[in-house]
Amino acid sequence: MIKFFRKIRQSLLMENKTSKYFKYAIGEIILVVIGILIALQINNWNESRKLENSKQKLMLALKNELVNNKNELDNYLLELHESNSKFNKVLLYSVGDYAIQSDSLKYYLSEMTYGRTLSLLNSVQEEAINSGKFEMLSDSLKQNLSKLKDYTSSRNAITDRSTDMLNIDNDNKIVNLMARLYMLPVIPKEFLIHPLIPTHPDFLLSNMELSALVKDPDTYLTLNKIYLMYAADEVWVKYGLVRLTDKTIALIDKELNTHD
Repeated sequence: MIKFFRKIRQSLLMENKTSKYFKYAIGEIILVVIGILIALQINNWNESRKLENSKQKLMLALKNELVNNKNELDNYLLELHESNSKFNKVLLYSVGDYAIQSDSLKYYLSEMTYGRTLSLLNSVQEEAINSGKFEMLSDSLKQNLSKLKDYTSSRNAITDRSTDMLNIDNDNKIVNLMARLYMLPVIPKEFLIHPLIPTHPDFLLSNMELSALVKDPDTYLTLNKIYLMYAADEVWVKYGLVRLTDKTIALIDKELNTHD
């Protein structure tokens, strides 16, 4: 193609057609510029398509991570709510506002402490932040993800401080009380790797002694402190983490559907 244009220019010069030569030269320059612009446009379009594909993959990965977290949150919240419900009934029994049979009281006491740790995934978001891919996301999605991360960190910090508060038990007062109240949850058989250790005889109470201990003011104060910690966590998870996770998943779905 270049040789073809060169022959035309040489022919015009040899025929002493200078004005036509310049017009042709200008036309050729315009064609070259248009070609360059088209090439740049195609290149930009390809880059934009690659960027959009990368963004779509990131959003899908983030959604998958959030869906897994949502399932974990739902299971955690369901079991925590059940434990807190039993805890609430025991406290009402402690102040004389609720009647519980002895067998039911022992069952509630053994079920109201919740030892499961909430474990949420965040590797996709952290990798996106560290690699700079996080900036590809929309401002709304970045804001939601950042807020969710802050909520998770704040919730973990509060939970850790509450746990540390209960673990400061130099005289074993709380441990002693929990043992006497049968506040050790039953381990499912499928998770047992060693035989269950029976309760020490000194901690075994009659039904009357157990009832009196539950209704003791000092017992009430200790149980209420633990209950408030669990209840606060339930509120934090339900109205904080679950709500924000649902909102973020819905936003990702909306943005993915927009680009379909």
